[in-house]
Amino acid sequence: MAHFQHLQSLTLVGDIDNGTGDITAEVEVNGQLPFLDLLVIRQEDGSVKTDWYAKPISSGRILNYFSFHSTDQKLAVVNNFIDRVRSLSTIRTREQQDQLIHQHLHKNDYPHTLINRLLHQPRRSENTDKPAVYRSIPYIHGLTPAIKKIISNSGLVMGISHSNKNTVGNLYRSAKDPIPALNKNNAIYRIDCRDCPSTYIGMTTNKLRTRMYGHQTHVNTLEARLAEGYQYTDPEIQQLQEKSALMDHCINHQHRFNIQQPTIVDITYKSQALQVLEMCHIATTYNTVNHRTDTDNLSCAYANLLSTIKNRREERNASSTTNRYRQNTNDLTTQLTQTNPITLTPPTINTPQ
Repeated sequence: MAHFQHLQSLTLVGDIDNGTGDITAEVEVNGQLPFLDLLVIRQEDGSVKTDWYAKPISSGRILNYFSFHSTDQKLAVVNNFIDRVRSLSTIRTREQQDQLIHQHLHKNDYPHTLINRLLHQPRRSENTDKPAVYRSIPYIHGLTPAIKKIISNSGLVMGISHSNKNTVGNLYRSAKDPIPALNKNNAIYRIDCRDCPSTYIGMTTNKLRTRMYGHQTHVNTLEARLAEGYQYTDPEIQQLQEKSALMDHCINHQHRFNIQQPTIVDITYKSQALQVLEMCHIATTYNTVNHRTDTDNLSCAYANLLSTIKNRREERNASSTTNRYRQNTNDLTTQLTQTNPITLTPPTINTPQ
C-alpha cells in the first residue's frame, strides 16, 4: 500500500520547481495506475501487482524483422522487450506472458520459430567487461558483419555499433529553412580555377564564409604586391606560396580561382573525420592543385577503393562530355536545317525538237 501511494504521489509532481506551474497527474481508475510502461494494480487484499503496459493509442510497432538493420540490433530489441514483459508482468502467468510476447512480435513480422527460440533460451547475465572504446560504422548488408568479425578476431577491445543512413531526416524534407552554403561549417569544399580545369579541395571547421575570406585575403595581398611593382619571381611574392596549394597555383601559373562561388562536396558533424574526408576527396578528384603531401596520412587500405571510385568518376565524366558533344552537334545540325533548308531541284533536260 505504501508503495502504491508513493507511486501515485510521483505522478502528481509537475514542473513546480521551474516556476511554470504546469502539473500533470495520473489518477487511479478501477484500482489501476499506469506509470511509463508499468501498470500498478491494487488487489482486494491491499497488495500491489504489476503488468507491462502500453497506451491504448500505441501502435505496438517496434523494429520490424524485415527492416534494413543488423541482426544484432533486431535480437537486442526483441530480447529487451521479452525482459521487460517478464520483469514487469507479475500478475500474468508464464503462458500469458508468452502469448503477449508472441502477439506483439508477430505484428512486427518476427517468425514464430525465432520467437520460440528466444523465449526458451537462458537469459544472459549482464556483461561487466565493456570495451572502453566504441565506434559506429554504417550498416551494409554482408560487409559490416564481416568487418565486425575481423575486428573481433584481431583481439582489439573495441565495441562496434551500427548506424543506418536511411533515416527519417534523409527520407523526408526538413520543414526548417535551409542553411545557406556559406554559413555551413565542418565542410569539405571545392574551388574551381577560372583559367584552367584545375580545382582546389579544402576543409574548414569554421563557417565556409570565414574560410573564403581567408583565401580572398591572400589573393588580395598578392594583387596589392603586384600593383606595387613586384614580379612573380620576387621573394615577396614567392613566400605567399606557403599559404596554401591554391596560392601556389595562382603564383606559378598566374591563374585566379572563383573564390566567390565555392562548392560544398561533403559535410560531417565529426570534426575528427574532416581530415580523412578531405584526403579521400583529394585522392578521387582529377586535376586537383593540392600537394601530394596532403594525402600522405591516408591509409593504404583505402587505395584500391579510392582508385576505383576515381576511375568510375572519370568514365562518367567522359561519357557525359561525349553525350553533351553529340547533343550540341545535333542541335547545330537542326538549326542549320531549319534556317537554310536544302532543296533538291531536279535538273532540266532539254530534249531535241
